[in-house]
Amino acid sequence: MSDPSAHHEPDRPPHEQHSPPDAQPLSVERPGDALALVKHTFGHLPKDSLVIIGLSAGTTGGHLRVDLAPVLREPERLGAQCAEWIAGPAAAPAPEAAMALIFDSEIPDPDCPDQYEILMAALARGLLEQAGASLVKVWHVGHGYIRDFQSCDVDERESFPGEDADSALSNTLQRIPALVSTRASSPLEALRDFLAPNPLVTEDQQGRVCGHQAPPPRRSEAVTALWEAALRRCLREAPADRRADAGWVHRSPEQTAALVRTLEHPEHVEILMALTVTGIDTLEDLLTRGDSDLGTVALTDAVWGLSCEPPRWERVESLVALLRHLLPYAADAQRAQILGLRSWVEWLRGSGSTASVFADAVREQYPDLWRSTAAPPVARSVLACISTLGVCPWAQVKESSYSWWSGSR
Repeated sequence: MSDPSAHHEPDRPPHEQHSPPDAQPLSVERPGDALALVKHTFGHLPKDSLVIIGLSAGTTGGHLRVDLAPVLREPERLGAQCAEWIAGPAAAPAPEAAMALIFDSEIPDPDCPDQYEILMAALARGLLEQAGASLVKVWHVGHGYIRDFQSCDVDERESFPGEDADSALSNTLQRIPALVSTRASSPLEALRDFLAPNPLVTEDQQGRVCGHQAPPPRRSEAVTALWEAALRRCLREAPADRRADAGWVHRSPEQTAALVRTLEHPEHVEILMALTVTGIDTLEDLLTRGDSDLGTVALTDAVWGLSCEPPRWERVESLVALLRHLLPYAADAQRAQILGLRSWVEWLRGSGSTASVFADAVREQYPDLWRSTAAPPVARSVLACISTLGVCPWAQVKESSYSWWSGSR
């Protein structure tokens, strides 16, 4: 279980991390290569963070990002915790070695007390204890500079403040341009891409969807059937190069209108979340037991990653496709819930940073709904889980994580 005060990104399996086609090999000994690897993995260079990347047989393995402030408050405990996240039993197969990067806002200064020594010592000790892994490189990135934290120059002061970080990164990207095009999206880029105009949507189509004024299904069984049919259709109609496709939404105005209208009711949103990760048979069993305390707990566990069973990731992919294509037809509370569901998906995947960006968009765009006590948006629950649980429990175990599932496809 992760520490609630220390946000971290989940492990990513070794076989999912690979060099871009025809790329020259990266070296953790080169500062620009280390920065490029972080940007390629996370989509951006984080701020005020500790980043750890596992290394195995010449490739990168799992990775995580932790907020720096809570780690510095408890360097011994959280250094050991980070080692367990990256190399403990739940991270199997564990890396052979690891590289760490400290991102802070201060310029490296030889006259300032080193606040990271205890943290790095605990991390190195923990990696060794957990998996016999070595902490082979530590880079300190601050105020536009990058410096070898473990520099052993005769006169260590000569290594301060380090190299210009932008120049080092630029040199690597010029040497290996494929890293630019294959990097992950940053959290803000992910939100911007999701909100971008959908080229398949026309005003006429939006008008036809809005023209369907029939009330949405109210009974949970009808809501379940409606969304189950939609999720399965996305998987069934996906082309060979995609896991799910929801382009049919724009050709089915009546079904689209009904799907969007169900999002106005929080209880229906919870049903959709449980349906997505469990499947219809399991959900029907949970709903049958819903009047009991046991049934309610089981439903909550299924939605928020506390179930022993891993999620049905192919159905999560289907939901992501649906949300993207339903967004142009949604308004107000419907739109807020779509953004909230997208935030929830990112949290399930283990990307708390991206989940927070989507949730914050709901808070900024719908302040009255955000403050609601009668029908709070799902995005508010996502932020509460990030605060309470940290990373999604499914993402903490490599074999149940999204990255592991995705990398094996």
